[in-house]
Amino acid sequence: MPHLTTPLAFHETGPAHHNHLLFSVTPDIPAVHALHSASELLSAATHTLDAAATGTLCIDAHQAFLLSHALRAVKATVDALGQAPAD
Repeated sequence: MPHLTTPLAFHETGPAHHNHLLFSVTPDIPAVHALHSASELLSAATHTLDAAATGTLCIDAHQAFLLSHALRAVKATVDALGQAPAD
């Protein structure tokens, strides 16, 4: 049986005491496809951060938030592949 993603919610929103998570990884996506998407997000984020680090690009707060969200999505994807499926 191929390794598949498990459902995993991420990205807190609203008042902290509500524990609302806005986004989630879709379950049952083959690992090869999920990891390809995660790799593409990492590549885009790395390219942007390298450009900012070398001074060829200035990023504002909105772009920084977008990069942060992309990295959280990658982390959630990898974490969803590392979890045991629910019975």
